[in-house]
Amino acid sequence: MPWAKVLRSGQVTFPKEVRELLNLKEGDIVDFRIKGSEVTIRPKVMIDKEKADVWKMFDEMHNKMKGEDPEKVEKLIEEAIRGVRKKKITSRAQKK
Repeated sequence: MPWAKVLRSGQVTFPKEVRELLNLKEGDIVDFRIKGSEVTIRPKVMIDKEKADVWKMFDEMHNKMKGEDPEKVEKLIEEAIRGVRKKKITSRAQKK
């Protein structure tokens, strides 16, 4: 099981195995869910509010997935966003 040491100011370096499993890269954001003495860390996807077309897409997805498990819906949305970001990064790299 991977482990990490808490450094000054509460900083922790995620072990390579964890970063790879969660597909974490420098600058990524994670969120923390605390339940008792257990902490769950998950990659978080942030979106600018100005991206109205994205919010419209979320509304459409939400309407299509009514009654589905909220965690499943959240995971599908995060995967879709990661896919779009990956395509943008790939297309930028190809332009160079």
